[in-house]
Amino acid sequence: MMEHPNRKLQTHRPILLLSPMLLLKPMLLQRSNLSITPMLLLRPMLVLILVIAGMTPQKIFGQDAPTPPPMPQVSAVVGDQSVTLYWDDSAERHYDPFFESLVVYEQRVAADIFEEVYANPYNFEGYRVYKSTDPEFLDALRITDNLGNPERLVYEASFDLINSINQYHPASQNGQRIWMGSDNGITRIWEDNNLINGKTYYYAVVSYTHGDALPSLPLPVDPLNPEVILPNEVYRVPPLESLIDIEIRPNGEVITGINVVKVVPRAPSAGYIEPVNPEPVQLSGTGSGDIMIDAIDPGKLLIGHRYEISFEDTLVEGTTGDPELITKNFTLRNQTTGETLFEEEESFDRELPVREGFRLAFGDLVRRVAVDAENSFWVTGQSAPIHDFSFAVSSRTPTAFDYEIEFFDEPTRTSRVFTRGSTTFPESIVNFIVTNTITGEEIDFGYFANPLLPRDFRAVAYLSEDRVLIGGAGGVILESSNGGETWTPVESGVSVRIRDFEFVDPQNGFAAGRGGVVIKTTDGGASWSSPLATNTETNLTDLFFLDQNTGFVSGEGGLILKTTDGGTTWESLETGITRALNRIHFVDENTGFASGFVTVLKTTDGGSTWQTISVGTVANFTALTFSDDLNGFVGGTAGRISRTTDGGTTWAVLDAGIGVNINQINFISAQTGWLTGSNGALWKTTDGGTTWTRQESGTADELFGVDALNGERVIAVGANDRRIRTFNGGDSWTSSEVFNQFRSAFDDNGIPRSDVIYFLEEIDGVPGDESTGLIDTWSVSLIARSASSSGGLTVNPAAGDQLVLSTLKPFTEADLFEFEIRSENVPSVEETLGADILDDIRVVPNPYLVTHIAETSPGDRQIHFTNLPASCEIRIFTVAGQLVQTLDVNNPFDQDRYIWDLKTKDGRDLAYGVYIYHVTAPGVGEKTGRFAVIK
Repeated sequence: MMEHPNRKLQTHRPILLLSPMLLLKPMLLQRSNLSITPMLLLRPMLVLILVIAGMTPQKIFGQDAPTPPPMPQVSAVVGDQSVTLYWDDSAERHYDPFFESLVVYEQRVAADIFEEVYANPYNFEGYRVYKSTDPEFLDALRITDNLGNPERLVYEASFDLINSINQYHPASQNGQRIWMGSDNGITRIWEDNNLINGKTYYYAVVSYTHGDALPSLPLPVDPLNPEVILPNEVYRVPPLESLIDIEIRPNGEVITGINVVKVVPRAPSAGYIEPVNPEPVQLSGTGSGDIMIDAIDPGKLLIGHRYEISFEDTLVEGTTGDPELITKNFTLRNQTTGETLFEEEESFDRELPVREGFRLAFGDLVRRVAVDAENSFWVTGQSAPIHDFSFAVSSRTPTAFDYEIEFFDEPTRTSRVFTRGSTTFPESIVNFIVTNTITGEEIDFGYFANPLLPRDFRAVAYLSEDRVLIGGAGGVILESSNGGETWTPVESGVSVRIRDFEFVDPQNGFAAGRGGVVIKTTDGGASWSSPLATNTETNLTDLFFLDQNTGFVSGEGGLILKTTDGGTTWESLETGITRALNRIHFVDENTGFASGFVTVLKTTDGGSTWQTISVGTVANFTALTFSDDLNGFVGGTAGRISRTTDGGTTWAVLDAGIGVNINQINFISAQTGWLTGSNGALWKTTDGGTTWTRQESGTADELFGVDALNGERVIAVGANDRRIRTFNGGDSWTSSEVFNQFRSAFDDNGIPRSDVIYFLEEIDGVPGDESTGLIDTWSVSLIARSASSSGGLTVNPAAGDQLVLSTLKPFTEADLFEFEIRSENVPSVEETLGADILDDIRVVPNPYLVTHIAETSPGDRQIHFTNLPASCEIRIFTVAGQLVQTLDVNNPFDQDRYIWDLKTKDGRDLAYGVYIYHVTAPGVGEKTGRFAVIK
């Protein structure tokens, strides 16, 4: 801020402005060789004379005047009833020293202190396109002043910077205010259509400034002076346009300058083949984004020239404060000539100028490393869909690589000890590897085994001496073919906890779990059906089948379902309770029992009705079994067990001395059985349950399910993926190796939980972990879906599955692209043309009158032969057969016509009458026709 105690808000030094709206009169234009401006006032005459004399505004007024911007270099590409204009960007660097010290207004900031607000000397604002069929642009002169005098040209198109400098400039000149644009953005290519082929058009592209206008045209606010200030009192220097560079010589010859083009639209020659754009090829690197080469002016393309696009990258501070890799700039070189067309250009989003006939453009450019969701996916042989996944940037710097996670059915890798924030994740044995697919190398990773993710096994089915199935949280089913020594995942098709198996024979069985899920197998558990139609989403707890057709399932809320057709349909039975039922068992087709929370039920009519019975104690009864028709047991919390020896008519409490929660009781014979419970509890009876002996399980994990093949071979499963086995009746137990399988599942509250994999990598220049130097770059987790979700049930990955993870990468120094201009990139014609194409040849106009719309001036005489092949000969005869003229046609491929000036072979004007033309196209054929010349 500067002190100006004697300055007032509107105090400015006097400025003599050359108005930018002066248009010289047509007669002056015709007699003078000069450049004109479309916005120049007719007065004062002195200024007119000086301008005509070649003086600039600076010469007229001294250096204290604004400067028009440079004229853009304009080129044109004609087409069929169209023209495409394109121009360079030289005007966009226009800097006007006049505005360096121009104070637009002063803003009072204190009683005697003002802040000066300056104009912007970088004064380029936009482009305007003017069009005319007259070289003097007289038919575009349609904007009048306040007296009705035509003074300004009407533009066909206008493009301006998106900078909030728009609408009309406040300064008025003869009742006119200059339009500054609509913030529609800069473009340097414009196409005009619906033109008349053969007619001459003139186009001018001018650049213009914004004068002293500031973004949004702010006005000073003076709390000490309530006077209303109008915009035109503040903004007084209107925009200027560059000149229209055209010269009309005394003989009528028109000379166009750098920003004016003269064009004649035309159709392409017969058999014309549209060129295709060159295709860049990525020679190296992995950057993401589209690079387009648009052939704007095929006639200027250099066939056989090779071009190279290279990039520079840099590190910037990311949102987390850590460095992020971004693309800094690109360079485009003509490798054939060695010329650099763009050097270290940092503007990827702007429309680039045309170079050597083509325009380079970038699309879907990636400025920072990001997830490529479209190209990240599962590769699996499972019939059920795998869980959705979340692939995301971790807490540190992401890397520009692609990855693949491959899953196995056995322990494969050990994760690294890894600290994230205040949490340290220990080593974990896992069943997958992570590979950087760009380098082809495995990478390290950290593993978060989510403690809220259920990892228990609940169900066991010992089917034969070697074959065992276990099932548990997340729909996991494992099979063993060696009695439990090793395990292989089985595709279950579900992701809910499996609570129980029930096999009626070694091949036919069922599994039940949360969410009302019941699945069926007919091949000993090697494959499983889709969930059966239980018509409930209630969590199921236990299964019991009398035979292949008749079975029962228990669940929460007092639910009992019955099927009599092998699970195809299910009937809900009325139990009269709403408490959870944990177990169900039938001793025959009529008599059955169900146990649950402080409840034991009995039925004697096959489940049609149920009655609550007393078993002599109260507990959450989580175990229920019968060793034969008469002897049965219920067990539950705090080691409470009740026993019946009369088929459930009476029950007595059994003092077994267990003392821990009992989860399952299973008898292999009338005398021998095992029970499992909390704290690794494993008890055995050999006297029909009268006494129980604790066995050393070797684990403190809670054990849930137990099953035996005989008195020697037993499997028990429990929490934390625990699996233990014995081949000697329990004298000793062996635990299977426990490893983490990447998974997701619903917890007991129905919330999806997931493990997380953190990719650990080294990044040059970025400090990592003190001990390893590694940084967590990406994280991957799973998102389980239930059967009732919109996408349906999903499952965990299994052996053989692969998760492909791709990233969107900015272009870096490693990226190199190349393209070559080939023959297919420029116009061509078919090598073999049919004679029928000559049928389209026409003479325009026919008949020929004294003047025609396509003629540029009344003195011109011409007719057009159209739809010609690129190479042919036209001979013109009188009706008497006398040769009048021979025209050799060698057109470019994009031109279909020959314009004849109606001169005979002797140089004389063609007389009125009827004439015959004969077109001969080598290798194509001949065409004969007539035309007339009349008064």
